[in-house]
Amino acid sequence: MKKLGIFIAVLLFGASVFAQNSQVDVTVTGIDVEKGGLVKIGVYQEDGFPSVGKEIIGKDVKVEESSITVSFDNIEDGVYAIAVFQDKDSDGKLNSNLFGAPTEIYGFSNNKYGKFGPPDFEIVSFKVANGKAVSLTINLE
Repeated sequence: MKKLGIFIAVLLFGASVFAQNSQVDVTVTGIDVEKGGLVKIGVYQEDGFPSVGKEIIGKDVKVEESSITVSFDNIEDGVYAIAVFQDKDSDGKLNSNLFGAPTEIYGFSNNKYGKFGPPDFEIVSFKVANGKAVSLTINLE
């Protein structure tokens, strides 16, 4: 019985050692340096997309240049989408006008945009698999 326990422990440890996680590199262009603030980048699964605070991992980068590249490490195999916006007043929200249209520039993976609201997850999603790095460029509009 002791050998069985050791075998199971080795098997579980070995599986975690050989699990392949990927890196996702996101280049954001079109940043308005004069407006300042932060660039907020979120990696999403379908559930929660694209709500701020519901990303599985996110990064905030202080605006200093018109383009930046950010890396997300140890992303498990799956289907994801990226949502980005320039939070010019650093309040953590994508601000909008009286009619609900964003007043801060934003973008999504695959550079797709919705007509009346955010695009569907399926349109902006991409696949992470087999430990291969994924590189995306998102232009803010």
